[in-house]
Amino acid sequence: MSKKLKKTEYTQLRADAEKFLYDNSMLHSSEYDQEIKDLFQELQVHQIELEMQNDELRVTNVELESQRGKFSGIYNLAPVGYFILDHAGIIKDVNDTGTHILETGKAKIIGKRLQHFITEENSDSFYRFFMKILKTGTIQRCNLEFKAGNGEVFHAELGGVSRTLADVPVECYIALIDITERIKAEHELAETKDRLELSLTASHAGTWKLDIETMDFFLDESSQRICNMPDGGFTGSFNDLLKLIHHDDRKEVEHHFLTSMNNHKEVDLTCRFGKPGDKDCHTVIRGHLIPAAEPHPRFVGIILDITEKTRMERAASQLREEYQNKIASAMINTEENERKRISDSLHDSVSQLLYGVKIQLGQLERTVPLSSNIKAIKKLLDQAIEETRNISFELAPSILTDFGLSATIEELVKRLSSKELKMSVTITGLFKRMDLLLETNIYRIIQELVNNSMKHSGASQINIAISKNKLIEIRVQDNGKGFNVKEQEKSASGSGLSSIKNRLRIYNGSIAIESECTKGTTVKVKLHEGLPK
Repeated sequence: MSKKLKKTEYTQLRADAEKFLYDNSMLHSSEYDQEIKDLFQELQVHQIELEMQNDELRVTNVELESQRGKFSGIYNLAPVGYFILDHAGIIKDVNDTGTHILETGKAKIIGKRLQHFITEENSDSFYRFFMKILKTGTIQRCNLEFKAGNGEVFHAELGGVSRTLADVPVECYIALIDITERIKAEHELAETKDRLELSLTASHAGTWKLDIETMDFFLDESSQRICNMPDGGFTGSFNDLLKLIHHDDRKEVEHHFLTSMNNHKEVDLTCRFGKPGDKDCHTVIRGHLIPAAEPHPRFVGIILDITEKTRMERAASQLREEYQNKIASAMINTEENERKRISDSLHDSVSQLLYGVKIQLGQLERTVPLSSNIKAIKKLLDQAIEETRNISFELAPSILTDFGLSATIEELVKRLSSKELKMSVTITGLFKRMDLLLETNIYRIIQELVNNSMKHSGASQINIAISKNKLIEIRVQDNGKGFNVKEQEKSASGSGLSSIKNRLRIYNGSIAIESECTKGTTVKVKLHEGLPK
């Protein structure tokens, strides 16, 4: 009814009332007329108030209808299934998502118990969940298995709360989310994690991560076992980790990690864990940067236990070294035996024949005057005998077997010294005889160094020094023209150095060459005393 229409009706009503009053003589008094006027005015005020309240109710009703429409849209279009249950668990209403999850229509859902759609194995769990909602009045949650209308079973997460009236629950609101894919993903993730752990265990590996912002370092249990961590595991910063690394490897590890972090490069290094003197734990640490990791970028990777591999490689290397030493020793022995055989042949056959010829010429000289040609032959014969003796000495000096290394080196210096080449020798610490093979190898090393100097340096002075303390040290120095050591090392010939290195390998020895052009050459050799391995 419009406001104008109401006013017209009120005017007619007023006119009828006034007519009635004037027609009634008992009401013609002014006093009564004033009361009627006051009452009429009051009725007008109430009428206006009612009209205003009616307008407000219409506006409120429009807003409620609008909100109801919005709620209905949200309720039906929400990605979560919503169910309204009475206190007995019967479904009173369900949104469109709920019908979609249960794979059936509203007509087949409303009026049934929600428990009807739950698998038998989870029926008791739902009953306990529903009772908690009714009794506590607080939000309850649980995970259950549902059976959809098409017969398929799916996993769902439920959240529910009750609405009470006078402390009596009258309705329950249930929110249902299908978590089948999440459960499947969690199972796959768990299986993947189990396979990864088995793989890491089988490969003696563990995982680690380093937060670049906080420098917190994390090691899993496998990594802690690999790195010989103390009981209680490892939690701490990168600096705490460095303290657990072998002291000799610590700086290299720190430098490698810092370089990788600054340049965003992969981590790939080998190091040892434990204190010096403890059983070494050899590891390989590998990892890469994940720049978009939350909350901070971090490095993640694996730690491989290569202790056994390192031990086997060392054993294999030692076996190879022992094998090479045995081969070198066998070759040296064969060479020395051959030298001795040739030396003996020269001494026992050629030298004896030359001595015989010399004796015959001596007897002939006592009976018949010798001609100048015979004298020349005798002189050549003396030279041949001397040369044969020198060759025999160089091949296998018998003085080495009889009198030792010192006497042999002194004899070598004596034989090779001349007006053009002065040689000297200084020997300290050789108070006792050493193993004959060791003395032979030392003699051959010195002999080879002296021959190289005589052939290539053009030196006029060669000094030899031999000393024995914990190590046997040899130094051969000349004043020759010298050479470029780096270029000589690249040369394939090596001037007999390969033979020296083969002999040194047997005794775990080393050789160092110092030389400059026009400033001569100094060769320093160190080796351990003892029989070859």
